[in-house]
Amino acid sequence: MDASSAILLLQCHAFAHEDVRHHKMTYGFLGSLRPFSGELQESYFHELMAVVRALSGEFGKPALNRELIACLWSITHLARAWAVEPDGVLRSNGLIADEQVARMERWLDLISYAVMILLENGGEEEAFWGYREYISEQLDPLMAELDVLLKEKAVDADIQELHASYQQRPGADEQQLAAFEAKFGLLPEDFRAFYRRKDGSGYAFHVLYPGDGESDEGMPFYLMSLDEIEETKSYFCERDELLAEHYSEEEMRKLDPEIKPFLFHEKWLPFATMAGGSVYLMLDLDPSEQGTYGQIISYVHDPDFVYYVADSFMELLRESNRNLGLMDAIEY
Repeated sequence: MDASSAILLLQCHAFAHEDVRHHKMTYGFLGSLRPFSGELQESYFHELMAVVRALSGEFGKPALNRELIACLWSITHLARAWAVEPDGVLRSNGLIADEQVARMERWLDLISYAVMILLENGGEEEAFWGYREYISEQLDPLMAELDVLLKEKAVDADIQELHASYQQRPGADEQQLAAFEAKFGLLPEDFRAFYRRKDGSGYAFHVLYPGDGESDEGMPFYLMSLDEIEETKSYFCERDELLAEHYSEEEMRKLDPEIKPFLFHEKWLPFATMAGGSVYLMLDLDPSEQGTYGQIISYVHDPDFVYYVADSFMELLRESNRNLGLMDAIEY
């Protein structure tokens, strides 16, 4: 996410973009509160934190960007006034639950703390430590659940051997993640948090099972290491290639609206694949207006096409665990 893209997203989440028809003006952080659908959208908060991180270098400059500060101030002030304060429009009309109030208040605290520290030149590590703790609170139970499921479903002797190797597999350190981001762009924090714990799963040890597990339509994926992702990027999604070069206008209408009309895109990051297959799960670092930064999409070969999978790596893992729990055993 470059600075201009981040500013545009920030304007939309603050309901301050000049194009009122932009999708995220309505389906953004502030726009989703007026009117309120009854659900807080976690993905809007995470995208907003990615925006703050992408713009972290702007906060330490001698001359501050007034638009940047105005948007952030609007978000924290208005969201608190509407959703947190007892006499705000949502609470006073009984439109928001107590749990949602507490969650919104925490989101606003995490945003304002990160901005405060960045303005003080306190560094990213301090600015985002609270946000990373918030991610860990959600990710750690999912990873613990995954560990239990993998042990239970690793029945075959060869799979048990792969599982044993996975258990010993280290995570990537902060230096490795920073070097990777310098080449490919900012990673979503839930993805970074998983890879700090496990740098991939090892070839053919399938740990992700997106799709509809109840109808047996899910596909198995193993996670590539950061080095393997970089190697894959040297020959896959290393360039931009539009769908229009291969498909008719009618065929392109099948594309999910969250995805830009590419068949291959430099801003797509393949991180998981099937052993012996031509299918990839990818981080989408350049979604359409209707998508979310860091959403999960898939590339399927023959016929070649791309599909929307989940709004975040966390949601992918949550869905995968559900499907893994329905399986009898992991297969090679």
